[in-house]
Amino acid sequence: MTALNADQSPALMMSAVVAMATNRVIGDGTGLIWHLPDDLKRVKSLTMGCPLIMGRKTWQSIGRPLPGRGSIVLTRDQNWQAEGAIIVHDFDAALTAAKAWIAAHNAGCEKIILFGGGEIYRMGLDYCHEIELTVIDISPDGGLDAALFPELNTDDWTQQIEAEIDPVGDVPGYRYERWYRAHPPRAL
Repeated sequence: MTALNADQSPALMMSAVVAMATNRVIGDGTGLIWHLPDDLKRVKSLTMGCPLIMGRKTWQSIGRPLPGRGSIVLTRDQNWQAEGAIIVHDFDAALTAAKAWIAAHNAGCEKIILFGGGEIYRMGLDYCHEIELTVIDISPDGGLDAALFPELNTDDWTQQIEAEIDPVGDVPGYRYERWYRAHPPRAL
């Protein structure tokens, strides 16, 4: 059952969507370290119709706006521009832009998606109601610019394993986990 606000609109929540290696590496500063076609389909289904809050490096690793979703790019660079991106310079502005995108493009949307990278997850995790996590059974170095997903305090979250996928050929094994916050998050 969907919770409603006083004005009878769906209650808005934040969900982090992330893929990480077993050592918490999510990227090498330029893009994904792995290619999991089924996970890409899952990410699409989890994020379609929602605004995505991401950092500039995440935007650049994708290279374009994702169809059917709002791309809110948080950057310190006051001069940075990208066609199709909604550019903001602090997390409060990202939340405001996400709400405005929902009002303009999909009033029935119930989620703002925290989409990475590591610094964006650190900024926004306190606002998240849930985490949609793909854990890949590898432990890459990630290099000098490795991006990491923050460690989760298991007292604050309840973990549920959704599925485990065995390795096939060059594709490593991985699992889908959903983490629910044990206590209410920071208000959006």
